[in-house]
Amino acid sequence: MIQTITIQSEKEFSIDQLLESSDIKLSLDMEGYDNVCDYFYIHRPEYSTSMFLITYNRVNRTIDISIDMMASYDDYKFFPYLADCINLYVNDCNLYIDGKRVYEIYNEDWAAECIGEEIAQLKTTLSVFHKYYQELPLKNGTYISMKQLNMFGVNLHSSTPRIHGYIQYIIKNNLAMTSTDEEILCEMERFNELSEIIADVPQHESIGRVKSWQIDGSETWESYSREDVDMLVNLSEEYMNNPECSKLKGVTMNDIGTIYQEGIGVEIDGEKAVYWFSEAISHGDLLYAASNLGDLYRKGCGKIKPSLPDAFHTYMKSKDYYAMYRIGQAYEEGWISEPNIEEAMRWYIKAAENGHHLAIKRLGKNR
Repeated sequence: MIQTITIQSEKEFSIDQLLESSDIKLSLDMEGYDNVCDYFYIHRPEYSTSMFLITYNRVNRTIDISIDMMASYDDYKFFPYLADCINLYVNDCNLYIDGKRVYEIYNEDWAAECIGEEIAQLKTTLSVFHKYYQELPLKNGTYISMKQLNMFGVNLHSSTPRIHGYIQYIIKNNLAMTSTDEEILCEMERFNELSEIIADVPQHESIGRVKSWQIDGSETWESYSREDVDMLVNLSEEYMNNPECSKLKGVTMNDIGTIYQEGIGVEIDGEKAVYWFSEAISHGDLLYAASNLGDLYRKGCGKIKPSLPDAFHTYMKSKDYYAMYRIGQAYEEGWISEPNIEEAMRWYIKAAENGHHLAIKRLGKNR
């Protein structure tokens, strides 16, 4: 599905002038024209997992800005900004809708609602068909299948954020499959032959949640179903039996470590958690797994006793801004040697410059 904002333009629209005036890097991937409209497909390199569609109606001078509802969170945040920029360009003023700034309407709640609707549609589709296509893909014919999701321990019982997050991971890492134009045409013909689709869509029933914080300090929860845990345990056993042939990714190994660290559907086992976080790090997850293992060493888990030196050395492997804050804390408190406030400040500043709320708060206390 697609969400659209419509703007009435006071002057003729030029995509070239818009791109030149933008302070954010945008890529024009494709354009098309008919007797009435101009169509421009753009995306943000390194951020987008789908395209934005800008449709300019030359007759009535309206501009439609559209986003695929399976887009990334970064694109959801950018969507109202793009609409506001276009309104500034064509109307010389900020965009208001029903008396409110566009950012007040197209906010985090709106994004969550859109993603919820889209994941519900995906669940319905994958309950009946093998493929779920993006409407504004970066690459034509991009689809998601249950086989792809199952490789990451995700299924139709998984929570909306978990499904959405792994779809974004699949697309960003070029793991998504694509169909040819002929395959798409045949599948659409079969789809259109069905007058009504009745699907028993599984609902997510949580057996445990893990709290985390976004870079701005907002709380988020990762929820796991019984089916999630069973699938992750099965994937872990397959890996242990034949690691050389396994296609298990570091991000999924991090999830396996998490269920053992938190005791979600399994007994708390610090040693297994350390093993899986360590495997995740060795398989390239230098974001979540490295920070999680650092936290485990800092707080302890099961038979694993707290060790601030181990925590420090693990945080040093991480690319996470949160880990940078903890490294600053380690230098300030002397986890590995005498306290070094100068080095601590260097790491706090590094984390704060990237927007991490704990580092910003810590620096504020020193001023």
